[in-house]
Amino acid sequence: MSKPHGFIGIFLTLLAICFGVVTGLIVKAIGTEIALVSLLLYRFLFSMPVLIGAAVAARRSQFLQINAKWTLAIRIVFGCAAMACWFTSIRLLPLGQATALLQTSVIFVTILSPFLLGERIGIFRWSAVVTGMLGIILLTNPFGSGFSGNVIFGLMGALAGAGLSIFLRQLGKIDHPFSVAVWYNGVGTIALALLVVGMVVAGGDAKLFALSPDVLHLLLLLGVMAAGLQLSITSAFRFAEAVVISAMRYLQIPMAAFVAFLLFDEVMAPIELIGAAVVIASCVFIAWREFVRARDRQTITSTDTA
Repeated sequence: MSKPHGFIGIFLTLLAICFGVVTGLIVKAIGTEIALVSLLLYRFLFSMPVLIGAAVAARRSQFLQINAKWTLAIRIVFGCAAMACWFTSIRLLPLGQATALLQTSVIFVTILSPFLLGERIGIFRWSAVVTGMLGIILLTNPFGSGFSGNVIFGLMGALAGAGLSIFLRQLGKIDHPFSVAVWYNGVGTIALALLVVGMVVAGGDAKLFALSPDVLHLLLLLGVMAAGLQLSITSAFRFAEAVVISAMRYLQIPMAAFVAFLLFDEVMAPIELIGAAVVIASCVFIAWREFVRARDRQTITSTDTA
């Protein structure tokens, strides 16, 4: 891979990190001013124009073409579950802690890979998994006075995100990621709109659709940031090695914690910071081992065909 392409991949990854941090800040700023279901609805809805524009530019008249329809359906379920859990954890936990918990999905991917993908996990990656699980224990701080049962939402989001990553691997081999993004967000918009309308008709709060101008502006920005995050991280894999992208994405944890400290006076406990550092180290090691295995497979293939 040429250096210019590598720099483009790094730039897109940094862009995705910034989009991710801003997304978390917006969700934290909105707080509980609107219901979670409404927050998710507007996030999906306002991301659609950007995603459709990108898909049309990339695929023209085939921007909606999808081959693996059932895999896409499962991806939509896991994606919505992961997002709902992540947004809930951001509302209830310090942003740095919620972000760190979300990033533990790499550990769960490694645990699930032998069962769902038939991959063989060696002693090095299993050691990293065990270390990462210890880091998760420290990160959740279960024995401290500041422990909150709300960490379960962060862990559930990471587990759903792991399932999402596995199905995205399969989809990425068959369908264009921009088309997948359009279908995912489009179906999410329709499903959530029907849910909100049903709640209102059934006697729910009509304010589920009501928005103040300030909240509306934040939701519009949330949709744009979410679309930018999806497009930039997807495009980054075209220009940089997966191990580089995976390692760099953990910069989002300290960035989110620092910005949340400046804006919301949120402070993570020392043991939680240690746990976050352990999680980052174990996940980066897992990503590095994945790169080594991929390189070894490529070497064997090249030798066999020589």
